Amino acid sequence: MMTSRSSALRTFFAIAIALALSGHALAQEKIRIGIIGPFTGLFATAGVQYRQGIATFLALNGNRVGGREVEVLFRDVGGTNPAVAKRLAEELIVRDKVALLGGLYLSPEATAIAPVVNETRVPAVLFTAASPGIMKQSNLFIRAGDNVLQAALPPADWAIKRGARRAYIAVADYAPGHDVQGGFKGRFTQLGGSIVGEDRMPLNTVDFAPFAERIANAHADVITVFIPAGAPAVSFMKALVAQGVSPTRIPIVGSAETDDNELHLFDDSVIGVYSSLYYAIDAPFAANRRFKDALAKTNGASAIPTFSTMSAYDGMGILYRMIESQKGKPFDGPAAVKAMEGVSWESPRGPVTIEAATHELTQPMYIRRVERVAVKLQNSIVETFPAVKAP
Repeated sequence: MMTSRSSALRTFFAIAIALALSGHALAQEKIRIGIIGPFTGLFATAGVQYRQGIATFLALNGNRVGGREVEVLFRDVGGTNPAVAKRLAEELIVRDKVALLGGLYLSPEATAIAPVVNETRVPAVLFTAASPGIMKQSNLFIRAGDNVLQAALPPADWAIKRGARRAYIAVADYAPGHDVQGGFKGRFTQLGGSIVGEDRMPLNTVDFAPFAERIANAHADVITVFIPAGAPAVSFMKALVAQGVSPTRIPIVGSAETDDNELHLFDDSVIGVYSSLYYAIDAPFAANRRFKDALAKTNGASAIPTFSTMSAYDGMGILYRMIESQKGKPFDGPAAVKAMEGVSWESPRGPVTIEAATHELTQPMYIRRVERVAVKLQNSIVETFPAVKAP
């Protein structure tokens, strides 16, 4: 009985997909883009940044491209819930007849929608999901953010160049943390350094005292970190300082734990903390100045440029280029993806290229340092690694 019911459901879904795709086969005046993101829940701040980045892009580019009107539909995954992400992708494609998907903050959500994307041939632009393995799940994925290994490797080169030889690695115990751990460790040891300690810390903890004590006792000359932003990052930094591990004495290199929108949560003890990321507020490009000016004008002066905001902005740029590539003909998702292979442009982050073989971005990576600029804390670029390919 259950087998019969399951078979009927599969048949219904297959028919629904066929009908949806028949709609996509026609030249449409309106193209719908479905954005799946965390608009409530633990990561709702990222959802706000997605909306700000998209609003900024639309303010500069309007809602028409390639002879078609564009409509953006937002859907809330509500937290870390891959099953919900998959359901939303199905509903957006079958019921709402979107031609393209975007968003996807966390890697498990992107992995969850891969079967839907593959079955329906509806492409998805991943704004921030960063796990290296995601791109193997679908040739209809394009990455608008980074492969986490692009951020993990430059700190090893930078630290060795500064004379560091003993590193401690502390990461959150989930896939991207493991990727950072493995990437940094491999590169640092390849360059002649040694790892004096490693920790995988529970994803939901804010008690970092035992980890901070081990780090202090290891006498490392560089510490690399990958943990969630917000309360975990603040608690971790406080625990290090309590153990006498000061960022002005021992370089601490993270990722987005001390991104600019999070700095108001810290006191001045965070000054000197480094981070490795693909966007910096002070990136010296005309595209970045245009992006920041439009962000403030569209969302208010309090809107802070972040990697999530910029990735949503650039993600919309990729989606618009895909629509433009199909101008004057029925929209073909796989053909639109193919048209993006090898495309280059100046992003707010700097020059980027979509690699044809991987659909990853070759892009600059920045080592940034928290400094007090006028009356506020800010991440400032201390070193640039241009044209970093995804390993």
